[in-house]
Amino acid sequence: MEKLYKNSFKTVYQADIGSVVKICDKDSKYNNKLMYMSEGTDNGYCYKDYKTFKNEPDKICYIAECNFDGDLFVDYVNDNKDKLLEMGGISSANSIKKEIRECLEHDKYFYEYEKNGVVKTIEAKNFDNEMIEEFADFVFEIIDWQCASSFIYENDWEDDIKDYYDNKFKNEEISI
Repeated sequence: MEKLYKNSFKTVYQADIGSVVKICDKDSKYNNKLMYMSEGTDNGYCYKDYKTFKNEPDKICYIAECNFDGDLFVDYVNDNKDKLLEMGGISSANSIKKEIRECLEHDKYFYEYEKNGVVKTIEAKNFDNEMIEEFADFVFEIIDWQCASSFIYENDWEDDIKDYYDNKFKNEEISI
C-alpha cells in the first residue's frame, strides 16, 4: 500500500507504549490529522496508555497488534469507537471491565463460603465491582499485543476469585 503522506510525524501525545502523532505533510489530504502509532513489545505491536486507562475509562487506552495493519487515525477511531470496541482489538478501561464481567458470567464462575454452618454462594453476576476493577488492572498490565478479550477468556479466574474473596472476608463478618 502506498502512503498518501510522508513519514514526517510530530508527536502530540506519548503513551506508555506508542504515541499519538500528527501528520505534517502539506501535500497530503491527511495533513494535520492525528494517528495512533504502535510500539514494539516482546510479542508484537500495540498502543497502551495507562494515564487514559486510569483517568478516562471510556476513551481508547489499548489497541492490539491486529489493528495496526493499516493507518489508524484518531478521528476514525473516535467516530467508530462503539463498533471497534465490539469487534475487539481496541479497548477502553470500561470495555475491559465489561468483558471480564461477561466472561465470568458466561463461564458461570462463583465463590462459596460457609457462614454459621451453612454453605453460601456468590454468583458471578453478584461479584464486587472492586474485584472487577482489580482484575481489569491485572489484564491491562499483562496484555501487550493481543486482544484484551482473548486474554480474558483464556485466563482461568477461579483462583483469583477465591483469593479476592478469601482476603476480603478474612477478618470480617460475611454479610451477604
